[in-house]
Amino acid sequence: MARMRLFANLREAAGTGSAVIDGATVGDVLAEAVARFGPDFARGLDTAAIWVNGDPATLETRVGPADEVALIPPVSGGAMVVRSPAALEAALIAVVAAALFLANAISVQWLAVTVVLAAGVWAFDLAEVATRRGLLLAPIPVLTAVLGGVLATYRFGVPGMAAAGVGAILVAASWSVAVPRFRPIESVAATAVVSAVAALGTGSMVLLRLRSEDEMLAFLVIVTLSTGAAWTADLYRVPMLDPLLVGILGAVVGGVIAALLWFDDPWAALVAAGGVAVALVAGRNLGTLLRAGGFFVEGPVPGSLHAFDAILLAAGTFWLLLDLLA
Repeated sequence: MARMRLFANLREAAGTGSAVIDGATVGDVLAEAVARFGPDFARGLDTAAIWVNGDPATLETRVGPADEVALIPPVSGGAMVVRSPAALEAALIAVVAAALFLANAISVQWLAVTVVLAAGVWAFDLAEVATRRGLLLAPIPVLTAVLGGVLATYRFGVPGMAAAGVGAILVAASWSVAVPRFRPIESVAATAVVSAVAALGTGSMVLLRLRSEDEMLAFLVIVTLSTGAAWTADLYRVPMLDPLLVGILGAVVGGVIAALLWFDDPWAALVAAGGVAVALVAGRNLGTLLRAGGFFVEGPVPGSLHAFDAILLAAGTFWLLLDLLA
C-alpha cells in the first residue's frame, strides 16, 4: 500500500490528485491504479516518470504505507515537473539569504533594491513552473506588484502598501484585456492572488526595515532557520519528522533567539514567530498548489525558489503581529 500523487493529464483522468493504492511494489500499485481509473489513465501512464519519495523508481521498487509514489507526465518541450537539482536550490537560497542579510545591515534603500531583485527572480521561477504544468500565470503583473509594493511602501508607508495591494489585483485582473491567452478564469485568479501576495509581502519587508534594522534581522533569522530546516528534512527524509513540523520548530527556535537578542518585549517576538510558522505552512500549501496542482506535506516541489512562496506570506504576518503587539 502507498499514497499515489498524480499530476497534469493523469490527475484529470483519475479525477483526483492523490489516492491510497494497495500493492507491495510500484508495479502492483500501478496495476491497481489502472484497474481503478480506466483506459485513459493507462494511456497517460505509458509516458509518465515514476518517483518514490522524491527519487526515481522502477516497477520493482518496493513500497509501504509511508511511501509516496508520484506519477509525472512529460510536459511542453519534453521537460518534467520535478524538483530542481538540490545544489541549485541550495545555492539560490544561500545567495538570496546572504544578500538580504547584507542589504538589511547597510540601509533600507539597499534592502528595497535587494527585495525587488529577489522577488523578481521568484516571480519568473513561479510563472515558468506554473505554465509548464498548464496554469498560465502572467509574470508581468507580478513584477509590477513587486515594484509597486516596494516603492509605494517606501514612499507612503502602510497606506502605500495597501494601495499597492489593491493596484496589484486590478492590474492582474485587467491583464487579460491586453493579452488574451491569460483570459481563462484560473489564470486570472492565480495571477491576482500571486500579485497581491507579492505586493503585500515585499511591502511588509520594507515596513519591517523602516521600523528598525533589528526587527527585519529577526524576521530573516526566523525564516532562514525555518525554511532551511524544512528544506533539509525534505531533502534527506529525516525519519519521524515531516518538513512542516521541522519548519515550525525552526521558526520557534528563531523566535526564541530574536526574543533574547533584539526585543524589549520577548512575548511579542514569540507570538510573531508563531505567526510566521503558520504563514510558512500556508505559503508552502499555496506554492505547491500553484506549482504542482495540489497540497502535499513532503516530496519534490517544482522550481528553484519555491521557498520564497512562503517567505512573502510570512513577511506580512510578522509585520502585522509586531505592529499590533510591539
